[in-house]
Amino acid sequence: MQDQPLHQDEERRRIPVAPVAAVALALVILLFFFLFSSGPQRGSNQAGRLPFAAAEQAYASRITLGNFSMSRAENFVHQEVTILSGEVGNSGDRALLQIEVTVEFHDALNQVVLRETRRIPGAGTGALGPGQQRSFVLSFERLPAIWDGRTPTVRVSGLKFA
Repeated sequence: MQDQPLHQDEERRRIPVAPVAAVALALVILLFFFLFSSGPQRGSNQAGRLPFAAAEQAYASRITLGNFSMSRAENFVHQEVTILSGEVGNSGDRALLQIEVTVEFHDALNQVVLRETRRIPGAGTGALGPGQQRSFVLSFERLPAIWDGRTPTVRVSGLKFA
């Protein structure tokens, strides 16, 4: 009969598995949302805004943006994506590690219906040296229905010198 009280004590000391599993799952879900919602998002830039003080503003006139073309494609989850392709050139005398642009889509009344800030030429492509030109591609998953379908305006809004 002495075994019975020990057996009851062991049962009382056991941690219930279901509540612990539920808490662990909740923590994993929260971690997932934290990691993917606090990171880079559409319309935002990767790690804060790039500098655009007097030196960067003065140099921005040496950055050329052009040869734009628009296309549409379907992504892997069968959503329509609008793609803006173009070229960026550096006619100045300094190498650039990153270029930030602001892209504005307009409606029929030429009012801005969407403004997004993106970085080009993108991570892993190296610096854009003096006299160099590079193609870039930006994709937009959700554009307002009132967008007029014209090529958006694109302007330099941040620079990071090498």
